[in-house]
Amino acid sequence: MKLIDIFNDRYEHVGVEDKKAAHVQGLWHRTFSCLAFNPIARRVLLQKKAPGRYSFDRPDYADITVGGHYQAGEMIPDGVREVHEELGLPVAYADLHPIGLRQTAVTLAADYIEREFQHWHLLPLDLELEAIPLADAEVSGLVELDLDHAIEMADGVRDDAPARYATRSPEGMAYTEATLGRSDLIPNYLKLDQLYIRIFVAARRYRSGEREHLFW
Repeated sequence: MKLIDIFNDRYEHVGVEDKKAAHVQGLWHRTFSCLAFNPIARRVLLQKKAPGRYSFDRPDYADITVGGHYQAGEMIPDGVREVHEELGLPVAYADLHPIGLRQTAVTLAADYIEREFQHWHLLPLDLELEAIPLADAEVSGLVELDLDHAIEMADGVRDDAPARYATRSPEGMAYTEATLGRSDLIPNYLKLDQLYIRIFVAARRYRSGEREHLFW
């Protein structure tokens, strides 16, 4: 059992519950989310999930770099634990740039209702893809692509873009060149509040020196 804090829709704490039960019942809870990007090379990192993580079939989409649930009693800076667990990098919360809170609700399956207060961050990361340990077995790989290409895909200007893949295999990590298509992106993040383009543009603004007022 993994306990998480539960809130009402005004973000007022009302108790704790098992994470699985919270999704079945559609209870409001909070999560940590982070987009890592290389400000020097102008490239963004997306994550590929390992199969079997959900109670329903989910295509192998390219997701935001890091994301996870806060455990019961954790404070917002404690969410950096997810970066350590998923990427295997010794990042401090001070290395992150908080950019705002996203309140979202979506039914993904009959037993999986997401009602989340998502605390969003940018992580400037001047590292080569090969230098990221990718520690969590729940992550099958990473996809690296040009920031401007990512924005154009999210905006519907282009259907695909060149990309580099880091993929976990029984023999270790494999690095390949391929393309990432718009159809590989999570549909909900392309529509509704257009999360992909908002977070990619926030990374571009940060890289351009706009470090203040990136909040949504």
